[in-house]
Amino acid sequence: GSQFWNSTETWYTYDPDFTPCFEQTALVWTPCAFYRLFVAFDFYYLKASLDRNIPWNKLNVSKALVNVGLLVITALDLIMALIKKGGDSELPLYDLDVWGPIIKFATFLLLFVFIPLNRKYGVQTTGCQFLFWFLLVVLSIPRCRTEVRLDTERGKLLSSEQATEQDFSWEEYQFASFFIFFTLSCLMLILNCFADGLPRQTKYQRGENEIPELSASFLSRITYQWFDKMALKGYRNPLEEKDLWDLRPQDSRSEVMPIFAHHWNQNVR
Repeated sequence: GSQFWNSTETWYTYDPDFTPCFEQTALVWTPCAFYRLFVAFDFYYLKASLDRNIPWNKLNVSKALVNVGLLVITALDLIMALIKKGGDSELPLYDLDVWGPIIKFATFLLLFVFIPLNRKYGVQTTGCQFLFWFLLVVLSIPRCRTEVRLDTERGKLLSSEQATEQDFSWEEYQFASFFIFFTLSCLMLILNCFADGLPRQTKYQRGENEIPELSASFLSRITYQWFDKMALKGYRNPLEEKDLWDLRPQDSRSEVMPIFAHHWNQNVR
């Protein structure tokens, strides 16, 4: 119902804003396309994982519940569009009103499936899912401004008496639905900043002095936050051997030497 791109509204103005079409297509479908493009990495993490059986805990249960909330609000968007605009209403029903919720619902359903799979295969954190929620939240911010501005303008046009007598309009539903969606997306981003609990079954023995990187979240790994404790300890006092963490089991000589010896002997022969 609007232009996809209008440079006079976005660039050549003192009050820049995207068009509604751009906000509800490109800024929403880009994170969905990103995750569908890189979802193969999540499948690889499942196959390559050496751990199994993460117990249900507050974090993964919260992820499941919030994800269900997103599925419900997205399905409700489709139903309300068909009722409010697809019936006898004078409002036009655009393709976006149908395909937008379907694309989001399919993406959220795929993410929901990975919650029990990650738990079963011992995957404590995944970068693809964190980046999806990060992109979705950041790219939803322009629409936050648009929805607030439109709601303010509607409030100015309607007097308080008219507003109380008027039925719940499609614009009011869209305003409420979007901010519920945005709130739940922010919660999912926050939850994905943390790693899940320790798996019950592991290939390698996990001791008390294990390197924190093994249980660090994706955000902690890319920012090296898991190393802060060691850096602070070394800043306060000279580090000693007892202060150091154990090597990652994959980097130990029992794992590295057989691979090295195989290729060394092959080349020597």
